[in-house]
Amino acid sequence: MTDESRRWLAFLVLAAAVALAYFNSLNGAFTYDDKVEVVGNQTIRMLEQWRMVVAYNVSRPITVMTYALNFHYAGMEPLSYHVVDVALHLVNVGLAMVLGATIARLLKHDQPLYVGAAAALIWGVHPLNTEAVSYVTGRSEQLTALWILLALWMWLRWSADGDWRACVGAWICTILGAFTKEVAVVLPVAFLMLDWLVVRRVRWQAHVPSALGLIAFFGLRYEIYGDVISNVPAQRSLDVQLWTTAEVIWRYVGLSVVPVGQSVFHDHPETGPSITSVSAMLGLVGVTALALWKRHPVYSTAWLLFLLILAPSSSFVALKETMAEHRVHTSLWALVFAGVWAASRFKATPYVLAGGTVLLTLLTLQRNTVWMTESALWADATRGNPDSAEAWYGYGDALFLERQLDESVKAYEKATELAPGNANAWNNLGRSEATLGNFEAAEAAWKEALKVSPSYCRAHSNIGQLKMRTGDYLEAENWFNTALVYCPRNCRSHAMLGRLYGWELDEKDNARAHFEVYQEHCDADSQAQEVRQWVMELTW
Repeated sequence: MTDESRRWLAFLVLAAAVALAYFNSLNGAFTYDDKVEVVGNQTIRMLEQWRMVVAYNVSRPITVMTYALNFHYAGMEPLSYHVVDVALHLVNVGLAMVLGATIARLLKHDQPLYVGAAAALIWGVHPLNTEAVSYVTGRSEQLTALWILLALWMWLRWSADGDWRACVGAWICTILGAFTKEVAVVLPVAFLMLDWLVVRRVRWQAHVPSALGLIAFFGLRYEIYGDVISNVPAQRSLDVQLWTTAEVIWRYVGLSVVPVGQSVFHDHPETGPSITSVSAMLGLVGVTALALWKRHPVYSTAWLLFLLILAPSSSFVALKETMAEHRVHTSLWALVFAGVWAASRFKATPYVLAGGTVLLTLLTLQRNTVWMTESALWADATRGNPDSAEAWYGYGDALFLERQLDESVKAYEKATELAPGNANAWNNLGRSEATLGNFEAAEAAWKEALKVSPSYCRAHSNIGQLKMRTGDYLEAENWFNTALVYCPRNCRSHAMLGRLYGWELDEKDNARAHFEVYQEHCDADSQAQEVRQWVMELTW
């Protein structure tokens, strides 16, 4: 059997194993940020107007365009999006195998294909990847992984074997990756790292485009966002971010070894210097210094690649969530590769790998069931973080959307118990109670929200709607007007005041005035079509 045939046979085995691990993810619903990035993204419905699609997120146009293609061919059926995601993962597993085999060949391992395929297999069925594969919005991580793995493989082909076409391909992948997700900006540094540690020859002139490319990338970001690092407002101070991230990185390492305790919402607490965070930071610095000093071609490369690919989301930039499993998707491969390389010297390794693959596959199949529905996802989050108000708040929202109203009340009550100062939780508790017809409880919840934040417009507006519903029109008018004092463009208050004045209080001019403000500022509001009908009735 030729080497080419062996590679194809290995890929087919890998593809079958990965397909088995993810087949039950295909029937999952849209969950979490899918409601915003896919379901709520109106631009993906306009593929023929591609400029609008790209403009939705100019940092990630390739990712958004794949959603538009999905919608063009299959509408809003979740199955097609999941099929694409699993197919992407299969391609990435194949690329991981080829990259691993190439590194093993360059480092003179006597079974390079075995090492590459084994690492790709473990990575492919690892449950830590489910947030990137089973979750539709995780596609940005998968697409970025595709460009990173392909670029690293092409760079090695050029750097070690002299194929200039591979060099061009590596730079094309870098550019495509940069317009898929910002993580790919680390590729020029990764190229230098591979030359230094794997090829053991650095042709500095070849890295001039790297410097120019980085300058161009950050210059473009500054031109668009006015900031070279992130367009997202910092969520915490730099020192807190660094201490917290040190702990989080070791949690990622722990989950890569023992994937137990996964969650869509880890709610890892922010921290300053403490015994745990200082130990974590010293550990990171120590292992990294050892990797740079010893310069072992495999272990140093794996550790530095792991940190490098993770850096854009887990270093200086303070994102909203301190920890999210999808961020470790691509960098996980580096840790797995190092582990397989170390184990490949032992005779019992094939049996251990087989057993580990079965166990990881079962864990992935179980984890996929969590991603099936929004309520299952957040129920799992509350089990993992029973003292997290945000987890219970998310669970309440999921239950409300699925019309499990009594259960949503319980979840919101738990959220308000854990965080009495969360006005949104009080507001949504009131919403659930009102939907159940418990008007007194709803009003009480909204007034608790106003105790937390007197200018909380939604609570004012909600009480106004409640008073209107019960026929107390003058009280309703007062609540809506109070909402507009704090939020002059509150769409719901303008709409309901227009309705109130036009039909209940017989003040047509006031009704028209509020409808005019609504139509000027609230085209995207969910009530816009109903308001247009009211305006027609009022006019004619």
